[in-house]
Formats: sequence, structure tokens, C-alpha cells
Amino acid sequence: MRPHKIGVIVNPKSGLGAAHNLCVAQQAVAALGAESVVTGAGLLGGDALPAARVLSIPALMGRAASQALARAALDSGVDALVVIGGDGTLSDVASTIYQAGMMCPLLGIGAGSINAGDLITCKAAQVDDLRGCDLRVERLNALEAAYNGRVMALAFNDIVIGTTIVGTVDGNYRDLDAKAFMDGRQERIQPRPVGREGARVVRRGSSGEVLVSSGQAVGTVVVGFSQYECFFGKAISGGVCLSSVAGAPAGCIVSDHPLVVTRLDLDVQMRTEPVHSAYVSLTGDDVIEVTGLDDPAVLCADGNPLAALRPADECQMRVRPGAVDVLRTDDK
Repeated sequence: MRPHKIGVIVNPKSGLGAAHNLCVAQQAVAALGAESVVTGAGLLGGDALPAARVLSIPALMGRAASQALARAALDSGVDALVVIGGDGTLSDVASTIYQAGMMCPLLGIGAGSINAGDLITCKAAQVDDLRGCDLRVERLNALEAAYNGRVMALAFNDIVIGTTIVGTVDGNYRDLDAKAFMDGRQERIQPRPVGREGARVVRRGSSGEVLVSSGQAVGTVVVGFSQYECFFGKAISGGVCLSSVAGAPAGCIVSDHPLVVTRLDLDVQMRTEPVHSAYVSLTGDDVIEVTGLDDPAVLCADGNPLAALRPADECQMRVRPGAVDVLRTDDK
């Protein structure tokens, strides 16, 4: 397929920054040759696309701006959404499409520091390859993250409950306080466990209820796909390999240690070992429920902090088959 009307969404803070990403947007529109283009004002796309129709959205920043622009583009009747950014931005837009109850395909152009997910159609350096190529629609499974019964986002790499996220500061990867990041602050902290007395991680499904972990043993919770090469946790999560062989689409690991860290000090690591973990597979009708975590545990989807958790809060995570359509080139 070749989309006739496209919406373009640029994250000006991803990867090499605004000037680079706006240039990529300009190249993408030229390569796709769409008859009609809508975008956002200024750095969201308008600065690079003077012939495009600029959609009116509230004065927002960051994730909220990308999501608002995605909703406005969907309402305008686009055939596809072209998104230039990192994994978090692509997941945000995919979640917006899903929550709108639409199957508008996503054309993801990876411009982030790291792009690993299946939402990527091509990397920014390959955008000229879109010229004249045939595009096919592929339907993707997703991981759904809910908070106190409300669906917050989809993830296409993983869902993590911990205290930190990985961010880039002065060109280097750092462990950043996930709760502070939600307030727009980049504060470096050491990751720590989120378990406390009363914490529980349970898998519920047609096969019954399984207690995965509880109490102080709940250090980090990670839900990820078991069959995707981009699941970085495969090397440390043990049971995920069994899930992959058995055909389960996803799994959940709970470790008593923080798992999302940018660097490990060997002496510190050896003093705190052994590391204990529990792992369960997830099928289509299973849900992971997490309750009783210590403040400031934060629910994150594909690196995006979604909600700061209190002990009384509950998180639910599950697989959503066929949640989003993406566009693929002939060679992917």
C-alpha cells in the first residue's frame, strides 16, 4: 500500500535532536509522495513541512504533545501516521491509536538513541529507502499496562516496575529517578528494590492463580515478550528461554535485585549476591497483578514512566494480540 494522506509526528528531543529529526521528516514525506500531509506546529513537524496542514492542538509538551497530535491526526482521517522518534514516542502513538479503537497503520522511523522495538519501519538513516517501495501492513501483539483498572499504555519491548529508567545525560546513559522524570526532572539515583511487607505479584488465568513472588523478594518486575530478539532481558531472565521454546508469547520475571541498571560494580554485586528470581510464562488469557509495592515504585512501558505507585495501588499487565498495525518495507 501507499498512503495518500499521512499524519507526521516529530519528537524533537529524540536522538540527535530537533534539527536532525525535522530533516528526517522532510525526507520521509518526499519519499512517500503522499497527496496530503497533516502535522503539528513548529518542532512537532510544521517547521520542516511548510506545505502541510498544521493541526490545532493544546499547548502541550513531550509525550502529551505527541499523543494529542496523534489523536488530532486520526480525527482528520489519515491513512497512516508517520512518527519520527525513539521507542517511547512510537509506543505513545501506538497506544493512542489503540485507545481510540482504530487500526490506522503506524510508520515508525527510528531516530532515538536506542531503537529496538517492532514498531520501527526503518531507521532515520534509511528513510530514503521508502521511496517507491511497496509497504505492507503487519499486525503486532502488544503488552498492556493498566493502573487501578485504567489502561495506561501499550508496550512493544517490556513493562517494568522499578525506581529508575535509563536516560541520556550529556551523551551518557544514566540511571534516572523515574518518579522525578514524570515531573520533568532528570535526577540521577541508584536503583533500589520496590518490595515491602504485603507486596504480591500474582498470575491469574484460566489455569488458576499462581503466586509469583511476595514481600521483600519483589525487587523489580519485568514483563516482556519471550520470542522477540529485542527482548534484552533474555540473557538474565532464565525462564524466558523455556517460554520461547514452549510457544508462550510473553513472560514475567520478578527479581529481588534491581534489573534495570546502566552499569554494575563487580565488588558491590558480589557482596549482594546471590540474586533470586521467579519467572512465569504468559498466554493470551493470563494477567499479572501487582499490589502492595513500596513508594516510589513506578510503572513504566517501553521506558516511559506512567504512574507512581502507592501500596494500595494495583497494576495489571497482559498480552493484547493484534493490537496495532505497522507498515513494513519489502525487506523487513
